[in-house]
Amino acid sequence: MPVEPVTRWQTENIHLTLADTEYSIVLPSSARQYRFRCRTAFVIRYAYETGKVAAPTEKYLSLPANADYMSDANDITGLTIYFASDEADVVVEMEIWK
Repeated sequence: MPVEPVTRWQTENIHLTLADTEYSIVLPSSARQYRFRCRTAFVIRYAYETGKVAAPTEKYLSLPANADYMSDANDITGLTIYFASDEADVVVEMEIWK
């Protein structure tokens, strides 16, 4: 079965106002791919399960400063992604393709 091409996209900014505090985003219905990065040069932590990123607890992932993460999944509707950083006032920029 062929995969339909991505035809729409949206951007989101997730504001990590406080250091070591969990913030999240639920991807919208029909989301097919996403990419995120830290707007400033800080490391961010992310996970697909709550309670892992604020006080780092396995299993979480780190995104180094000045790097992007891009999914290659095709069906991610309703996925929740959790973010945190050691720094305050961090903005995670996200692109979501539908």
